[in-house]
Amino acid sequence: MFMGHLVRGPNDIVVYGRAVARGYEEGRDDAGPEDVARRPWLERWPHFIRVHDAEFVDGTLEDGVSLGELMDELGAYAFGPTAENADRGVGNVDSRQSIRQAAAIRLSEAGASWLGEELEGAFRRHGRLRAEEMPGLDWD
Repeated sequence: MFMGHLVRGPNDIVVYGRAVARGYEEGRDDAGPEDVARRPWLERWPHFIRVHDAEFVDGTLEDGVSLGELMDELGAYAFGPTAENADRGVGNVDSRQSIRQAAAIRLSEAGASWLGEELEGAFRRHGRLRAEEMPGLDWD
C-alpha cells in the first residue's frame, strides 16, 4: 500500500511512502484501552492497518509524489475501478471523483507502475528511510 497525506495549495494527496499491509484480524487490530488512553482519537477510529517493510521518502512532503499528477497523466486509467468502467464504457471514469468517494482506492496496474516508478525516483533524489530507523514511530 502507498501512504499519502492530504495537502492544500494546491489540493492534492502527496505520497511519501509505501508498505506491505497485513490482513485485518479482529481483536489483534483493534485499539485497546491502553491505545485509546495514549491516543484518544482511537475511540472514534479503533481499527489499525498493520504493515511491514515500510519505507518513506527521507525529506519533506514536498519531496513526495503528487497523486494529482498521476491522475493528470493516466486519467481514468489511474485507478482500477475507473479503468474497468472505461473499458466497459459504463460508470464513473473520473479518477478525481472516484478518489473523493473513498478513503482508499485500488490503483490500476498502470497507476501502480507509475506511482512505484515516481516514488523510486523520490527515494533516489532524497533518500529512503525504513520504519525501524524512525525514532518515536510505533513499531513492533
